[in-house]
Amino acid sequence: MKNAEKNGFFAGIDLGGTKILTVVTDSGKNVLSKTKIPTEATRGIDAVLNNIFKSLDISCKECGISAAELSGIGIGVPGPVNYEKGLVYDCPNLAGWKNIEVRKIFSEKLGVPVFVENDARVAGLAETRLGAAKGFRHVFYITVSTGIGSAIIIDGKIYHGADGAAGEFGQMKLLDGSILEQKFAGPAIERLFGLPTTQLADLIEKNDAGAKAAVNYLTHGIGTFLANVATLLNPQIIVVGGGVSQLGDLILDPIREKVAALAFSIAAKNVKIVPAALQTDSGAIGAVELLFD
Repeated sequence: MKNAEKNGFFAGIDLGGTKILTVVTDSGKNVLSKTKIPTEATRGIDAVLNNIFKSLDISCKECGISAAELSGIGIGVPGPVNYEKGLVYDCPNLAGWKNIEVRKIFSEKLGVPVFVENDARVAGLAETRLGAAKGFRHVFYITVSTGIGSAIIIDGKIYHGADGAAGEFGQMKLLDGSILEQKFAGPAIERLFGLPTTQLADLIEKNDAGAKAAVNYLTHGIGTFLANVATLLNPQIIVVGGGVSQLGDLILDPIREKVAALAFSIAAKNVKIVPAALQTDSGAIGAVELLFD
């Protein structure tokens, strides 16, 4: 554990573009309280920070403590992070969030250890240690919803790369100059086919041609790029999270077939592809896991 326990309470915060989810756990990682409030991103940096502190205070009060009594705080944010410094480089969905020293802000206010990481990385960490990939050493995690994020987990730890930016799968440039998430995230599917991904399963049950075309497009794209990931990294398991994963085998089976067809080696073709187990709590739970390295 990275910190000396005060009283065995730990907080994990998942900062999103629309909501803030905070959990408080004990040293056994049992969730004792959970608070979700709006981010109010358009109101600017100070408003969002105040909302994070508000969410933290609510969760701590439910446990009979103050935030300053926590043994540590982990925070997942939707953008690239300098993990060593606790510096958030940029959050495209949060107005004004550029080069924000999140660790410094929280540690100076509360006097507790604080660790900051990208939100997809902490979700991948949670799935590796506690969820769908528990027991696996080489894990690739992808979340597909309003954007596409990912994490590379090796031996239970996040692979950060030279400067903390490794794993930005959704930001890969395509030959037409666009990026992957602009083509295959939820908003792209709705833009191209006029169908929100939340409706695809019901529409396919009704034999809707547009929904079938949307799923074929999505699984062809994501499957092809995950085949490249399997070839490059040779993970044991790929965990698929985010809103699109709620479609289950409707998208996972075609993705599995695509990866088996296109990955280069027999080892890469044998990668397991499974849905995330922790669902919407994975970010906050993973943020707590930052405190247990």
